[in-house]
Amino acid sequence: MAVSPYVELLVRRVYWRNAGLMTAFKKRVRTPARKERGTSAGGMADYGRLLDFLRRHGVHGGALVVVHSAYGPLKRTGLEPEQIIEGLLALIRPGGTLAMPAMPAFANAGKGKNYVTDDISGQTFHYDVNRTPTTTGVLPKKLLAMPGARRSRFPINTMVAVGALAADMMAGNLDGDRPLPCGTGSSWDFCARHNAVIVGLGIDLTHSLTMIHVAEDRLDERWPIRGWYRNKRFTIRDGDFFQEISLRERHPRWGALHFAERTLCRDLIAAGLLKTAAIDGIRVEVLAARDLLPFLDSRNQKGYPYFGVRRHLG
Repeated sequence: MAVSPYVELLVRRVYWRNAGLMTAFKKRVRTPARKERGTSAGGMADYGRLLDFLRRHGVHGGALVVVHSAYGPLKRTGLEPEQIIEGLLALIRPGGTLAMPAMPAFANAGKGKNYVTDDISGQTFHYDVNRTPTTTGVLPKKLLAMPGARRSRFPINTMVAVGALAADMMAGNLDGDRPLPCGTGSSWDFCARHNAVIVGLGIDLTHSLTMIHVAEDRLDERWPIRGWYRNKRFTIRDGDFFQEISLRERHPRWGALHFAERTLCRDLIAAGLLKTAAIDGIRVEVLAARDLLPFLDSRNQKGYPYFGVRRHLG
């Protein structure tokens, strides 16, 4: 699909038109294989080698690191999730900060095709900072439970962090008249401004690259694609704190139908920005926020890396 963004857009349209059928097919075909997958499949993996790769590419004492992960592939290290996290923390001590996406799981969130097409104007989504579980995997769940962990009150593209910058990262994310999930003052903008190193462990980092939305949300109404945002109502609770608020989020149709992630991945690798390796069969990737944002800013006059949107341009 990296041959042309329009090939990927075609595949995306076919997928989302048949999302229910695709989901059922994947469950039937892949579930048995997943059950059989364990530490014996492909042998054991050396976590120390993964950490060495990260160390060589900017993860060191005092660093701010944003980790996107899947624990499944990391099981082959023989380590528990807490041990995986401890290895990351050891790399960035002293003075470092470890952050992860911790998106809330909403009981009334749409799934599959409904996520893209549902009208949510009459719905309210309830977010409790301390109780709402996360949809982003085992490692963020364990990080949330660590002493000193801080989670953003912002209910879209929520983050959790531990370390020197955690409190400052989450402070004031809801301030301003029209705050955005990755806009000025957000936790993601904070990470970008503090030269975060973005890491993928066991995943395709481009597929999970929330940091690209900083380039979009910083521009806000100057972003060149019309109809970019939709409104979403929330209640937010954090101990004694309670707020009812309407917030803007990128409409899911843009990511589902127009995001050319394979083209973005190809371009980042070609520019020498995305460092990627398979170490003992586990994918490890690193990208510096200070390189990513200027790269996107120089290309977003027409909405890159979103394609097929010409008729929406202002």
